[in-house]
Formats: sequence, C-alpha cells, structure tokens
Amino acid sequence: MYFIINNLNELNLDYVKKTGAILILRNPERFKILKLKEFKKNCSRRNIQLYIANNIKILFLLKTNNFYISAYNHKPYNYLKNINRNINIIGSAHNVLEIKMKMQQGCKQIFLSRLFETNYKNKIGFLGTMKFNLLTRFFSWKFIALGGIKESNFSSIKNLNVEGCAISSDKKKAGKYIPAFFKSSIKT
Repeated sequence: MYFIINNLNELNLDYVKKTGAILILRNPERFKILKLKEFKKNCSRRNIQLYIANNIKILFLLKTNNFYISAYNHKPYNYLKNINRNINIIGSAHNVLEIKMKMQQGCKQIFLSRLFETNYKNKIGFLGTMKFNLLTRFFSWKFIALGGIKESNFSSIKNLNVEGCAISSDKKKAGKYIPAFFKSSIKT
C-alpha cells in the first residue's frame, strides 16, 4: 500500500504506520531541506518508507535509497544503480510506451494509472479492471494499481494482476477499509 502525499503534514505518521503504507512525496522541492530531513527522520523512527519523487539532488541530500519517477519524467535514471546498488526505483505509467520507459529507467515496480475514473484535471481515460489486466499481462514486471481507488471500488483490486495499490485522494479513509479487506481476502 502506497500513499502519495503533497504536503509533509497531510497525514498523521502514526496513522500511516498503523495502515502499513509507504509514502511517496510529490514535489519535494517545495520544502526546505531542514523540514524534509526532519520529516524523513520522523518516518524512519516509525519504520515508514519514504520515496522522493523526481528530484535526485534531494534524494542524495536526504541520504535515502527510495526514488519515485512520475510518468511525465522521461530522464534516464538507470545509472543510479551504478552509484548506489541499494537504490529502489519505482515509477508510474499510463500506457505501453511509458511502461517500457519505466523499465529502461530501472524501475522495479510500475504504478499503472488510471485504474478508475477520477476528477483529475488531465482527462486521460481510465483503464478499468479488464484493460488494466490486459495491459499488465504482457509484462513480467511488478505493477501497482493507481488512480481513483476508494472504499467503494477497493474490493475490485483483488481481481487485478498487481503487487499492491497506491492511493492519492482517499488516504484518510483508507484505514477503515484496508484492514477489513485484507482480513476478508485471507483464505483459511
């Protein structure tokens, strides 16, 4: 489970720890480095993984091994493995071309978006479960579902070829339905 955040105080870190989520910080350049260091330290104390999006300089300043590459970012990052073998690179994509780009960039997991319909300003169509599974079927890669995931459609995720899911807008409610879903999906 991943939570994509835009602000450092968007979520209570104890809540994040309770849900077991991993954080992805979009636009880290908006924050002063001291604030980012403090936030990373607070995440580390709670054993919460923090990914830094699209900014190598901040990634190195924070001395973290977790890097996220947005779908619009086409810069080559596969060289990072030569600098730091322990670096974890993940990225997002919307189509086959972007999936191949993320593979070339060295991503170990790819967030495939948009699974469900959203109100997002960019009107890229959503995939739905059928198209999502067809698209992931042709790649032997780890995929994460992203886009429009909320309580009303969360149970559909068990029908997908995914390693997990990422939530951007319904994070504060996720603590209610994530534990119930995982308990009900465990076969005894």
